Amino acid sequence: MPARHQHYGWLVSPYSAKTRAYLSWKGIPFDDIAPSALRMYFSIRKAVGKVIMPTVRTPGGSWLQDTSDIIDALELEFPSPSTVPPGPRQRLASLLLELHGDEWLPILGMHTRWTIPANEQFARAEFGRYGFPWLPGPLQQRMAKPMADKMASYLPVLGVSAETAPGIEAFGRSLIHQLDTHLSEHPYLMGGRPCLGDLSLFGPLWAHVYRDPGSRHWFDEAPAVEQWFERLLSPDPSQRGQFLPDDDVPDSLTPLFHTLFAEQFPFVEKLVDAIDGYCEAHPGATRVPRSLGNHEFTIGGHTGTRRLITFSQWMAQRPLDLYGSLDSDQRASVDEWLRHIGALEPMQLKISNPFVRREFTMGLRAPAGS
Repeated sequence: MPARHQHYGWLVSPYSAKTRAYLSWKGIPFDDIAPSALRMYFSIRKAVGKVIMPTVRTPGGSWLQDTSDIIDALELEFPSPSTVPPGPRQRLASLLLELHGDEWLPILGMHTRWTIPANEQFARAEFGRYGFPWLPGPLQQRMAKPMADKMASYLPVLGVSAETAPGIEAFGRSLIHQLDTHLSEHPYLMGGRPCLGDLSLFGPLWAHVYRDPGSRHWFDEAPAVEQWFERLLSPDPSQRGQFLPDDDVPDSLTPLFHTLFAEQFPFVEKLVDAIDGYCEAHPGATRVPRSLGNHEFTIGGHTGTRRLITFSQWMAQRPLDLYGSLDSDQRASVDEWLRHIGALEPMQLKISNPFVRREFTMGLRAPAGS
Protein backbone atom coordinates (compact mmCIF):
# COMPACT_ATOMS: atom_id res chain seq x y z
CA MET A 1 0.00 0.00 0.00
CA PRO A 2 1.27 3.52 -0.71
CA ALA A 3 2.31 5.56 2.32
CA ARG A 4 0.68 8.69 0.85
CA HIS A 5 -1.89 9.49 -1.77
CA GLN A 6 -0.52 8.85 -5.25
CA HIS A 7 -1.64 11.26 -7.97
CA TYR A 8 -1.18 9.97 -11.52
CA GLY A 9 -1.22 12.63 -14.22
CA TRP A 10 0.88 14.52 -16.75
CA LEU A 11 1.57 18.24 -16.73
CA VAL A 12 -0.04 18.52 -20.18
CA SER A 13 -3.33 17.18 -18.78
CA PRO A 14 -5.80 19.93 -17.79
CA TYR A 15 -7.82 17.65 -15.53
CA SER A 16 -4.64 16.53 -13.77
CA ALA A 17 -3.83 20.20 -13.19
CA LYS A 18 -7.20 20.57 -11.46
CA THR A 19 -6.60 17.74 -8.97
CA ARG A 20 -2.92 18.57 -8.47
CA ALA A 21 -3.82 22.14 -7.52
CA TYR A 22 -6.50 20.84 -5.16
CA LEU A 23 -4.14 18.45 -3.36
CA SER A 24 -1.47 21.14 -3.10
CA TRP A 25 -3.77 23.83 -1.72
CA LYS A 26 -5.37 21.45 0.78
CA GLY A 27 -1.94 20.40 2.04
CA ILE A 28 -2.72 16.70 1.53
CA PRO A 29 0.58 14.77 1.37
CA PHE A 30 0.83 13.15 -2.05
CA ASP A 31 3.27 11.77 -4.58
CA ASP A 32 2.84 13.33 -8.02
CA ILE A 33 3.56 10.58 -10.54
CA ALA A 34 3.72 10.96 -14.32
CA PRO A 35 2.61 7.46 -15.42
CA SER A 36 4.31 5.88 -18.40
CA ALA A 37 2.22 4.46 -21.22
CA LEU A 38 2.85 0.96 -19.86
CA ARG A 39 1.58 1.93 -16.41
CA MET A 40 -1.52 3.52 -17.91
CA TYR A 41 -2.34 0.61 -20.20
CA PHE A 42 -1.81 -2.03 -17.54
CA SER A 43 -1.95 -0.88 -13.91
CA ILE A 44 -4.33 2.07 -14.27
CA ARG A 45 -6.62 0.46 -16.84
CA LYS A 46 -6.85 -2.64 -14.63
CA ALA A 47 -7.74 -0.50 -11.61
CA VAL A 48 -10.34 1.86 -13.11
CA GLY A 49 -11.33 0.19 -16.37
CA LYS A 50 -9.85 2.69 -18.81
CA VAL A 51 -6.67 4.49 -19.83
CA ILE A 52 -7.28 7.88 -18.27
CA MET A 53 -5.79 10.59 -16.11
CA PRO A 54 -5.83 11.79 -13.45
CA THR A 55 -6.33 8.91 -11.07
CA VAL A 56 -5.55 8.80 -7.36
CA ARG A 57 -4.58 5.78 -5.29
CA THR A 58 -5.22 6.23 -1.60
CA PRO A 59 -3.00 4.95 1.24
CA GLY A 60 -5.70 2.33 1.83
CA GLY A 61 -5.14 0.99 -1.69
CA SER A 62 -8.44 2.13 -3.23
CA TRP A 63 -8.60 4.08 -6.48
CA LEU A 64 -10.38 7.32 -7.34
CA GLN A 65 -11.09 8.51 -10.88
CA ASP A 66 -12.74 11.61 -12.36
CA THR A 67 -11.73 14.96 -10.92
CA SER A 68 -15.12 15.70 -9.36
CA ASP A 69 -15.30 12.31 -7.65
CA ILE A 70 -11.68 12.61 -6.50
CA ILE A 71 -12.24 16.03 -4.95
CA ASP A 72 -15.61 15.11 -3.41
CA ALA A 73 -14.10 12.02 -1.76
CA LEU A 74 -11.02 13.82 -0.46
CA GLU A 75 -13.09 16.76 0.77
CA LEU A 76 -14.95 14.33 3.04
CA GLU A 77 -11.72 12.79 4.27
CA PHE A 78 -9.94 16.14 4.70
CA PRO A 79 -12.70 18.65 5.49
CA SER A 80 -10.43 21.49 6.57
CA PRO A 81 -9.57 23.87 5.04
CA SER A 82 -12.68 23.48 2.93
CA THR A 83 -12.90 24.37 -0.74
CA VAL A 84 -16.71 24.25 -0.53
CA PRO A 85 -18.26 27.64 0.23
CA PRO A 86 -20.69 27.60 3.18
CA GLY A 87 -23.42 29.68 1.51
CA PRO A 88 -25.82 28.40 -1.16
CA ARG A 89 -25.14 31.22 -3.66
CA GLN A 90 -21.40 30.67 -3.63
CA ARG A 91 -21.79 26.87 -3.68
CA LEU A 92 -24.05 27.07 -6.72
CA ALA A 93 -21.76 29.59 -8.44
CA SER A 94 -18.79 27.30 -7.80
CA LEU A 95 -20.54 24.25 -9.30
CA LEU A 96 -21.69 26.23 -12.33
CA LEU A 97 -18.13 27.37 -12.97
CA GLU A 98 -16.93 23.79 -12.52
CA LEU A 99 -19.38 22.81 -15.28
CA HIS A 100 -18.03 25.65 -17.41
CA GLY A 101 -14.38 24.76 -16.84
CA ASP A 102 -14.72 21.00 -17.21
CA GLU A 103 -17.18 20.83 -20.10
CA TRP A 104 -16.81 24.05 -22.13
CA LEU A 105 -13.21 25.24 -21.77
CA PRO A 106 -11.85 22.04 -23.39
CA ILE A 107 -13.11 23.53 -26.68
CA LEU A 108 -10.65 26.38 -26.17
CA GLY A 109 -7.82 24.18 -24.90
CA MET A 110 -8.06 21.69 -27.73
CA HIS A 111 -8.21 24.49 -30.28
CA THR A 112 -5.05 26.19 -29.03
CA ARG A 113 -3.17 22.92 -28.55
CA TRP A 114 -3.87 21.22 -31.84
CA THR A 115 -4.32 24.08 -34.35
CA ILE A 116 -1.31 26.21 -33.34
CA PRO A 117 1.78 24.47 -34.82
CA ALA A 118 4.14 25.40 -31.97
CA ASN A 119 1.70 24.01 -29.43
CA GLU A 120 1.11 20.79 -31.33
CA GLN A 121 4.86 20.23 -31.65
CA PHE A 122 5.30 20.90 -27.92
CA ALA A 123 2.42 18.60 -26.95
CA ARG A 124 3.66 15.72 -29.09
CA ALA A 125 7.09 16.01 -27.47
CA GLU A 126 5.50 16.02 -24.00
CA PHE A 127 3.40 12.95 -24.80
CA GLY A 128 6.56 11.13 -25.81
CA ARG A 129 8.55 12.34 -22.81
CA TYR A 130 5.96 11.20 -20.28
CA GLY A 131 4.69 8.12 -22.08
CA PHE A 132 8.06 6.59 -22.98
CA PRO A 133 10.69 8.17 -20.70
CA TRP A 134 13.20 5.34 -21.25
CA LEU A 135 13.50 5.97 -25.01
CA PRO A 136 15.54 8.62 -26.86
CA GLY A 137 13.62 11.71 -28.01
CA PRO A 138 12.81 10.80 -31.64
CA LEU A 139 11.61 7.34 -30.62
CA GLN A 140 9.53 8.82 -27.80
CA GLN A 141 7.48 10.87 -30.22
CA ARG A 142 7.15 7.99 -32.68
CA MET A 143 5.82 5.69 -29.98
CA ALA A 144 3.49 8.39 -28.61
CA LYS A 145 2.10 9.30 -32.04
CA PRO A 146 -1.05 7.11 -31.74
CA MET A 147 -1.93 8.76 -28.41
CA ALA A 148 -1.32 12.26 -29.75
CA ASP A 149 -3.22 11.55 -32.96
CA LYS A 150 -6.17 10.26 -30.96
CA MET A 151 -6.30 13.48 -28.92
CA ALA A 152 -6.09 15.61 -32.06
CA SER A 153 -8.95 13.60 -33.59
CA TYR A 154 -11.31 14.98 -30.94
CA LEU A 155 -11.33 18.45 -32.54
CA PRO A 156 -14.53 17.86 -34.58
CA VAL A 157 -16.10 16.05 -31.63
CA LEU A 158 -15.74 19.24 -29.58
CA GLY A 159 -16.78 21.48 -32.45
CA VAL A 160 -13.36 22.92 -33.31
CA SER A 161 -13.40 23.91 -36.99
CA ALA A 162 -12.47 26.73 -39.33
CA GLU A 163 -15.98 28.12 -38.85
CA THR A 164 -15.84 28.17 -35.05
CA ALA A 165 -12.14 29.08 -34.62
CA PRO A 166 -12.72 32.88 -34.55
CA GLY A 167 -15.46 32.43 -31.94
CA ILE A 168 -13.33 30.10 -29.83
CA GLU A 169 -10.48 32.63 -29.78
CA ALA A 170 -12.89 35.49 -29.01
CA PHE A 171 -14.35 33.45 -26.15
CA GLY A 172 -10.88 32.62 -24.77
CA ARG A 173 -9.50 36.13 -24.91
CA SER A 174 -12.69 37.56 -23.38
CA LEU A 175 -12.59 35.00 -20.57
CA ILE A 176 -8.96 35.81 -19.74
CA HIS A 177 -9.75 39.54 -19.68
CA GLN A 178 -12.81 39.01 -17.47
CA LEU A 179 -10.84 36.84 -15.05
CA ASP A 180 -8.02 39.36 -14.92
CA THR A 181 -10.49 42.10 -14.01
CA HIS A 182 -11.96 39.98 -11.23
CA LEU A 183 -8.64 38.65 -9.92
CA SER A 184 -7.25 42.16 -9.72
CA GLU A 185 -9.63 42.61 -6.79
CA HIS A 186 -9.84 39.09 -5.28
CA PRO A 187 -7.23 36.32 -4.83
CA TYR A 188 -9.71 33.68 -5.99
CA LEU A 189 -13.19 33.56 -7.50
CA MET A 190 -15.09 33.64 -4.21
CA GLY A 191 -12.61 35.50 -2.05
CA GLY A 192 -9.56 34.35 -0.16
CA ARG A 193 -9.56 30.63 -0.97
CA PRO A 194 -10.20 28.55 -4.09
CA CYS A 195 -13.41 26.68 -4.83
CA LEU A 196 -14.21 24.07 -7.46
CA GLY A 197 -14.76 26.86 -9.96
CA ASP A 198 -11.17 28.08 -9.52
CA LEU A 199 -9.75 24.61 -9.96
CA SER A 200 -11.85 23.80 -13.03
CA LEU A 201 -11.07 27.04 -14.87
CA PHE A 202 -7.41 26.82 -13.89
CA GLY A 203 -6.94 23.33 -15.38
CA PRO A 204 -7.45 24.05 -19.10
CA LEU A 205 -6.29 27.68 -18.95
CA TRP A 206 -2.95 26.76 -17.37
CA ALA A 207 -2.23 23.26 -18.75
CA HIS A 208 -3.37 24.00 -22.31
CA VAL A 209 -3.37 27.70 -23.13
CA TYR A 210 -0.69 29.10 -20.80
CA ARG A 211 1.80 26.25 -20.56
CA ASP A 212 1.83 25.60 -24.33
CA PRO A 213 4.35 28.05 -25.85
CA GLY A 214 2.34 29.17 -28.88
CA SER A 215 -0.52 30.66 -26.85
CA ARG A 216 1.19 31.88 -23.67
CA HIS A 217 1.25 35.42 -25.09
CA TRP A 218 -2.52 35.52 -24.62
CA PHE A 219 -1.74 36.30 -20.97
CA ASP A 220 0.70 39.15 -21.61
CA GLU A 221 -1.91 41.66 -20.45
CA ALA A 222 -3.39 39.47 -17.72
CA PRO A 223 -0.94 39.71 -14.80
CA ALA A 224 -3.61 38.97 -12.21
CA VAL A 225 -4.41 35.67 -13.95
CA GLU A 226 -0.72 34.72 -13.96
CA GLN A 227 -0.52 35.50 -10.23
CA TRP A 228 -3.62 33.35 -9.68
CA PHE A 229 -1.86 30.51 -11.50
CA GLU A 230 1.10 30.87 -9.14
CA ARG A 231 -1.11 30.84 -6.04
CA LEU A 232 -2.69 27.59 -7.21
CA LEU A 233 0.58 26.01 -8.33
CA SER A 234 2.58 26.92 -5.21
CA PRO A 235 0.13 27.71 -2.41
CA ASP A 236 1.40 29.45 0.73
CA PRO A 237 -0.27 27.83 3.79
CA SER A 238 0.04 31.11 5.67
CA GLN A 239 -2.08 32.88 3.03
CA ARG A 240 -5.22 30.74 3.31
CA GLY A 241 -8.03 33.23 3.54
CA GLN A 242 -11.79 32.89 3.77
CA PHE A 243 -14.66 32.96 1.33
CA LEU A 244 -16.32 36.34 0.94
CA PRO A 245 -18.78 37.17 3.74
CA ASP A 246 -22.57 37.24 3.37
CA ASP A 247 -22.51 34.58 0.63
CA ASP A 248 -21.53 37.28 -1.85
CA VAL A 249 -20.85 36.35 -5.48
CA PRO A 250 -18.94 39.36 -6.88
CA ASP A 251 -20.49 41.25 -9.78
CA SER A 252 -17.11 41.02 -11.52
CA LEU A 253 -17.97 37.34 -12.21
CA THR A 254 -21.30 38.18 -13.86
CA PRO A 255 -19.80 38.34 -17.41
CA LEU A 256 -18.63 34.72 -17.00
CA PHE A 257 -22.12 33.62 -16.04
CA HIS A 258 -23.68 35.57 -18.91
CA THR A 259 -21.50 33.60 -21.35
CA LEU A 260 -22.20 30.31 -19.59
CA PHE A 261 -25.97 30.73 -19.75
CA ALA A 262 -26.03 32.33 -23.21
CA GLU A 263 -23.85 29.76 -25.00
CA GLN A 264 -23.14 26.65 -22.93
CA PHE A 265 -26.48 26.12 -21.21
CA PRO A 266 -28.57 25.98 -24.42
CA PHE A 267 -26.33 23.13 -25.54
CA VAL A 268 -26.83 21.40 -22.17
CA GLU A 269 -30.59 21.69 -22.68
CA LYS A 270 -30.31 20.05 -26.12
CA LEU A 271 -28.23 17.26 -24.60
CA VAL A 272 -30.81 16.61 -21.89
CA ASP A 273 -33.54 16.51 -24.56
CA ALA A 274 -31.52 13.98 -26.56
CA ILE A 275 -31.00 11.76 -23.50
CA ASP A 276 -34.71 11.92 -22.68
CA GLY A 277 -35.52 10.98 -26.26
CA TYR A 278 -33.17 7.99 -26.12
CA CYS A 279 -34.67 6.80 -22.82
CA GLU A 280 -38.21 7.13 -24.19
CA ALA A 281 -37.22 5.02 -27.20
CA HIS A 282 -35.41 2.43 -25.04
CA PRO A 283 -37.57 1.69 -21.97
CA GLY A 284 -35.73 -0.33 -19.36
CA ALA A 285 -32.29 0.85 -20.51
CA THR A 286 -29.78 1.19 -17.67
CA ARG A 287 -27.20 3.13 -19.66
CA VAL A 288 -27.11 5.52 -22.60
CA PRO A 289 -24.49 5.70 -25.37
CA ARG A 290 -21.45 7.90 -24.82
CA SER A 291 -22.72 10.26 -27.51
CA LEU A 292 -26.01 10.90 -29.27
CA GLY A 293 -25.14 12.47 -32.59
CA ASN A 294 -24.21 16.08 -33.32
CA HIS A 295 -25.97 19.35 -32.64
CA GLU A 296 -25.50 23.02 -33.32
CA PHE A 297 -23.73 25.13 -30.73
CA THR A 298 -22.48 28.69 -30.45
CA ILE A 299 -19.22 29.94 -28.97
CA GLY A 300 -17.96 33.50 -29.11
CA GLY A 301 -20.91 34.31 -31.37
CA HIS A 302 -19.89 31.75 -34.02
CA THR A 303 -21.98 28.66 -34.77
CA GLY A 304 -20.84 25.14 -35.55
CA THR A 305 -21.72 21.55 -34.66
CA ARG A 306 -20.31 19.34 -31.95
CA ARG A 307 -21.01 15.92 -30.49
CA LEU A 308 -23.66 15.48 -27.79
CA ILE A 309 -21.41 13.84 -25.17
CA THR A 310 -23.76 12.35 -22.60
CA PHE A 311 -21.28 12.56 -19.68
CA SER A 312 -21.87 16.32 -19.64
CA GLN A 313 -25.34 15.76 -18.19
CA TRP A 314 -23.74 14.32 -15.05
CA MET A 315 -21.72 17.48 -14.65
CA ALA A 316 -24.83 19.61 -15.18
CA GLN A 317 -26.66 17.59 -12.53
CA ARG A 318 -24.26 18.80 -9.85
CA PRO A 319 -25.45 22.43 -9.78
CA LEU A 320 -29.02 21.46 -10.67
CA ASP A 321 -29.19 18.90 -7.84
CA LEU A 322 -27.87 21.47 -5.39
CA TYR A 323 -30.45 23.99 -6.55
CA GLY A 324 -33.24 21.43 -6.16
CA SER A 325 -32.14 20.56 -2.62
CA LEU A 326 -32.36 24.11 -1.21
CA ASP A 327 -34.87 24.94 1.50
CA SER A 328 -37.26 27.86 1.02
CA ASP A 329 -35.02 30.51 2.62
CA GLN A 330 -31.96 29.35 0.66
CA ARG A 331 -33.99 29.19 -2.55
CA ALA A 332 -35.20 32.77 -2.07
CA SER A 333 -31.63 34.00 -1.62
CA VAL A 334 -30.30 32.04 -4.59
CA ASP A 335 -33.20 33.07 -6.83
CA GLU A 336 -32.48 36.71 -6.05
CA TRP A 337 -28.91 36.23 -7.31
CA LEU A 338 -30.06 34.24 -10.35
CA ARG A 339 -32.48 37.02 -11.32
CA HIS A 340 -29.63 39.51 -10.94
CA ILE A 341 -27.51 37.62 -13.49
CA GLY A 342 -30.47 36.73 -15.72
CA ALA A 343 -30.29 32.99 -15.10
CA LEU A 344 -33.41 32.09 -13.10
CA GLU A 345 -35.24 30.48 -16.03
CA PRO A 346 -32.36 28.24 -17.22
CA MET A 347 -31.91 26.87 -13.69
CA GLN A 348 -35.43 25.42 -13.87
CA LEU A 349 -34.11 22.77 -16.27
CA LYS A 350 -35.53 19.36 -15.28
CA ILE A 351 -33.43 16.24 -15.70
CA SER A 352 -35.87 13.34 -15.99
CA ASN A 353 -33.23 10.63 -16.54
CA PRO A 354 -30.38 11.46 -14.17
CA PHE A 355 -27.07 9.64 -14.19
CA VAL A 356 -25.09 8.00 -11.42
CA ARG A 357 -21.47 6.79 -11.40
CA ARG A 358 -20.87 3.31 -10.01
CA GLU A 359 -17.47 1.63 -10.07
CA PHE A 360 -16.09 4.21 -12.52
CA THR A 361 -18.98 3.61 -14.94
CA MET A 362 -21.78 6.02 -15.83
CA GLY A 363 -25.32 4.69 -15.84
CA LEU A 364 -28.90 5.82 -15.35
CA ARG A 365 -29.91 6.35 -11.73
CA ALA A 366 -33.04 4.28 -12.50
CA PRO A 367 -33.93 2.23 -15.61
CA ALA A 368 -35.45 4.33 -18.37
CA GLY A 369 -39.21 4.66 -18.02
CA SER A 370 -39.32 3.42 -14.43
